Amino acid sequence: MATTRQPRIASSILLGCAYFVICAGTLRLTRFDEGVAFLWIATALLTAWLNTRPFQQWTAPLAACAVGSASATALWGLGPQMALPFAAINMFEAAVGAAFLNRLAPHRSVLDSHRWLVIFALAAGVIAPFLSALLAASVLSLGADQPFLRNALNWYSGHALGTLTFMPIFLLVMRGDATRLMKRMDRRKAAEFCALVTLVAVVSYVSFAQDRLPLLFLPMLPTVLATFRGGALSTAASIVILAVIGGTLTFQGHGPIGLIDAPLGARMQFLQLYIACAMLTILPANAELQQRAKLFRQLRESEARYRVLMENSTDIVINLDRSGRLLFASASIRQISGFAPEKLIGRRIGGLLLEADAERARASFRRIVADPDRTHVNEYRGVIETGDVRWFETHSRAVTDETGTVTGVVSAIRDISNRKAHEERLARAALTDPLTGLANRRGLDEELRARLSSGSGGCLALFDLDHFKRVNDTHGHAAGDEVLRRFAALARASVRDQDLVARLGGEEFAVVLPDATISQAALVCERLRQTIAEVGVQAEGALIFVTVSGGVAPYLRNQPPEEVLRSADQALYKAKHAGRDQLALAA
Repeated sequence: MATTRQPRIASSILLGCAYFVICAGTLRLTRFDEGVAFLWIATALLTAWLNTRPFQQWTAPLAACAVGSASATALWGLGPQMALPFAAINMFEAAVGAAFLNRLAPHRSVLDSHRWLVIFALAAGVIAPFLSALLAASVLSLGADQPFLRNALNWYSGHALGTLTFMPIFLLVMRGDATRLMKRMDRRKAAEFCALVTLVAVVSYVSFAQDRLPLLFLPMLPTVLATFRGGALSTAASIVILAVIGGTLTFQGHGPIGLIDAPLGARMQFLQLYIACAMLTILPANAELQQRAKLFRQLRESEARYRVLMENSTDIVINLDRSGRLLFASASIRQISGFAPEKLIGRRIGGLLLEADAERARASFRRIVADPDRTHVNEYRGVIETGDVRWFETHSRAVTDETGTVTGVVSAIRDISNRKAHEERLARAALTDPLTGLANRRGLDEELRARLSSGSGGCLALFDLDHFKRVNDTHGHAAGDEVLRRFAALARASVRDQDLVARLGGEEFAVVLPDATISQAALVCERLRQTIAEVGVQAEGALIFVTVSGGVAPYLRNQPPEEVLRSADQALYKAKHAGRDQLALAA
């Protein structure tokens, strides 16, 4: 504990000495009317120091700087009677500014964002100096009978400008950012940095050393150049250089501000306004540049990761503009579709899809653009270079600019042809009787519902193999299965392509005959009944003959399927009740 406390005390003493020197200099040089100083830099030093330390370590720096402030005020300021009150006010101002910065913008780099800049300006340039100005002016008004408003304005402008001007460079140095930025510079960048700050110094000196022409605009040119080329370090350094050179020469009576017919104090206040305007021009521009530089770094890193993924991914990644034209296609599109990616640029994505899916894809594209905050998943059939059709799954999302306007669409595309084929096999299996290859009961239900909802009418026939249990009992189940397969084959051969033959289970079968009249259906079913009775089935070394009973019922569009099945079943029951091996028609 003692070993860590000693360096802190030593650094606090050094800080207090630096604070004293800066206080003494500003009091000697910028106190013109026996009131407060017109420029105050010491608060910038202390606030920056406190901003880089935790709150628990503030006591020693504040105590050391309070001694420095009181000493300078007693020797060159308002005298010993004001030394302690002004020391307390100065410490209060620095603590308030640092507390706001630590609370609202902890661990943020200097000048790296508009948010930090706004918080810095409010904390160190508005709130803290405003409160301290009220306190200082009140002390002077009560204790020295000096005008409240004039001292409050002079205090506020001098402290706010001094802190805003010098604190960024102090922060860069104390946080180690200045050293880190310098180490990152190669020889060319270091030479450029030196050239930029030298140019700012030379132009500032030339502008403020002469008093014939109003050249206040001239230093802004190299300062802006230094901001754009050098970043945060050259920006902070340029403002300090401009303030020091401009302030020194204006104090000596030189420069364009010296042309103003006013007392020195008024001219120094005008200089403060000039530097404040320069800061309001330069600092936001630097913050924007820092944000853009950070964005570009992130973009480069993201692009590098993206390229690694693209080069090793089997998925296709494409970018489309708002009209659906290809802007980019990853190299994997070649191995999946056979198309060269460079030859696809500029083509509409709809031209690569199966015509039946193109309109659905266009509707999906419109939904993606209308809802940019969601990832949309779709499946389409695409035509590859060989002309074959393959299934693709797309995960698509809209691309927006900084205003939220949609500029295009990015999609990750995966070949799912194998999965779709497997799904199709499963779907067929779910609707197919494994023994006969006919549609099963579920397949019949779906087909019948489809016909009833879209067709103009037709007929449904139900068949039942007569005394089928005897076949199983006499010849075995293998023979029975062969009889069922034989009936299925004969039934398929007896009907049209658009007709559906289904096995309902056991020895029960159904035939859907769309667009057939009851007489046409009866003719087809009677032919099937006679054929199965005449053709024996060779199974297990025996020739097996079976007969079948059938019932036929017509159906109309939108008729309930249960009603149609019940009607055909009643006709089948009638045929079986009448002696089997015959066909009956529904009443």
